[in-house]
Amino acid sequence: MATIVKPEAVDREIQNLVASLNFFVDFPLPEVSRILGAEYDPENFPGAIYRKREGYTFLLFRNGKAVLAGVKSFDQLNKAIDNFKEEVKEKMNIKIKETDVQIQNLVLSLDTHVEVNLEDFVHKIYDSYYSPELFPGLTFKIYDPSATFLIFSSGKCVLVGLKRIEDVDRAITKLSNTLNESGAVRGPRVDERKV
Repeated sequence: MATIVKPEAVDREIQNLVASLNFFVDFPLPEVSRILGAEYDPENFPGAIYRKREGYTFLLFRNGKAVLAGVKSFDQLNKAIDNFKEEVKEKMNIKIKETDVQIQNLVLSLDTHVEVNLEDFVHKIYDSYYSPELFPGLTFKIYDPSATFLIFSSGKCVLVGLKRIEDVDRAITKLSNTLNESGAVRGPRVDERKV
């Protein structure tokens, strides 16, 4: 009997959240560099790059807009923003009263727990691309929700391009259904087979 990929059995873990922020204040970037230790070289990049030891980075712009990348959960996102607001208030006397947060990209690692024949997949599924001499993974694009999967023969995948956490389950369901319809599922991954 053929192995079926069930969406609820696909493991998922957020690897990176990228958010655009608006703090509705002006950032004096030379001072941000001097006081907070951010990198600021206006001839190469118009913003200040503020790396945090927790592993995430703020790109700060003069007009109060920013990009936050490298957080791995919504809790860490909120905590990073709160800590930043407290830090600029304490060290620079900049009071941020309002923050607009827009998710720009979610990056998740997935594990379907099956082996996938990527050659079979690419021959049967539209909007997939596979060139093993260039890269060992297959690219598969979906449109509702709009996202891209990078699928490996091990059944492990990377999901990029989503902007809402609510769309993760829908995207994984589409992946699972497409894997099942493609006939490319070889069976459980070797390291998970019962001996």
